[in-house]
Amino acid sequence: MKFSLKYRIAALVFSLEAIMMAVVLWTTLGYAIDNSIRQIESAQQVTMNIIGSIARVALLYEDYDNIQGYVDELPRNANILAAMLADKRNIIVASNSLTDLGQPLPALDDSEIAHWKIIDISNPAGMLGTPAVRFSDEESNAIYRNALTRGAVTAVSGMVIIALVSIGFGHLLTRRLNTVVHAAEEVAGGNYSIRTRLSGNDEIGQVGKAFDTMAEVIAAEKIDLSVANDELEQRVRERTEGLKDANKEYEAFAYAVSHDLRAPLRAMNGFSEILEEEYGETLDDTAKDYLARIRNGATRMSELIDDLLALSRVNRAEISNKPINLSSICEDVIEELKSSHNDHEVEIRVEPGMNTHGDPRLMRDALMNLIGNAWKFTRKTGQPEIRVSSKKVDGKTVYSIEDNGAGFDETYVNKLFTPFQRLHNAQDFPGTGIGLSTVRRIIVRHNGDIWAESSGETGAVFSFTLGESKPGNRSH
Repeated sequence: MKFSLKYRIAALVFSLEAIMMAVVLWTTLGYAIDNSIRQIESAQQVTMNIIGSIARVALLYEDYDNIQGYVDELPRNANILAAMLADKRNIIVASNSLTDLGQPLPALDDSEIAHWKIIDISNPAGMLGTPAVRFSDEESNAIYRNALTRGAVTAVSGMVIIALVSIGFGHLLTRRLNTVVHAAEEVAGGNYSIRTRLSGNDEIGQVGKAFDTMAEVIAAEKIDLSVANDELEQRVRERTEGLKDANKEYEAFAYAVSHDLRAPLRAMNGFSEILEEEYGETLDDTAKDYLARIRNGATRMSELIDDLLALSRVNRAEISNKPINLSSICEDVIEELKSSHNDHEVEIRVEPGMNTHGDPRLMRDALMNLIGNAWKFTRKTGQPEIRVSSKKVDGKTVYSIEDNGAGFDETYVNKLFTPFQRLHNAQDFPGTGIGLSTVRRIIVRHNGDIWAESSGETGAVFSFTLGESKPGNRSH
């Protein structure tokens, strides 16, 4: 069970005060009891001294009648229960009980309500006798009882007062703390105008003043932040409108590239073919070479336009997140490559069951580029091999396309994914240099990473993740 701070403070104060009261009561009552007991013992000792003086005379002269009268009077004192005198033979010669006369002095044992005091009386000739008085302990016991009663009453009364004072002190202290707590809850709820209004130079007063200062600062910063947010929202609206306009211009540009540039390219390609067909017999080899170069340039320009439009579509396309089977997509891509490049035999192994989530159409474009690159760069390899696989690295799934074709110098690995950057001669391995840029953009839009590794001679490995960063948190 958890107690609030005020009750814990009250319990602490109560405990300390109770300990102090117990010490004071113990000291005071102990002193009073000891003083009363000393007075009783002193009175008893005076009585024994008187009896001893009378008994000495009686024993010396064997005059027991005088002391018998004195002994008979002693029990009239409420604190004396019995008295007797024995001679040197231990024979009782005087007693308040006449039946004891002439009897041997019995064993004198104390009890809970009385005790014996004995004096040995002697002279140079030897032992004369022994007077014995039995004193009641009722007075001493009454002193103890009264002391305990007074102590209990005082303790109970004091503890009740201490408890009330402790609870009041705890309440007073926590009431001010609760003011700070309430103000903090209000600030947390968005009410920045709340103040504790606590005063005083004690610690709680200082906390209250510091809180009020903090609340004022927060309120001022809230106003500034609200103004900044309004300005930021206005800028975002303006930037959004600007982006919309830019997208429209971009779409217009893409349309112009797709239609306006293709028309002259088709004309160049078409007229080149007509020249070769109709005037081929009159053209020498140099002219025919020029026409072939024109057609190749037009074809390359058309491919470049296609790749630029593909990159444009990737940047603008909305990404879906569906379950996809990468193994199945790879198989489709390989079948398409085999049908369009049947002059190149490649051993391809695809790991089955590579399932993930992403956009099926965009991932097919990415895999077409990656596997197509591996296919292209193994064209001059004796026994070309391509392997598509996946593995877990640091808890992340890494997909890899590995080939044993022409590798690349890792010094320039950062250029691989930059548009129009090529690490091989276009005469050896034709291409536009945009494909890997498109792949990287597709992977990034899937919240993944892509990277490449090569020894320079024994092929290359292109690896990527989807929906998670690269193992080791190294991004490209």
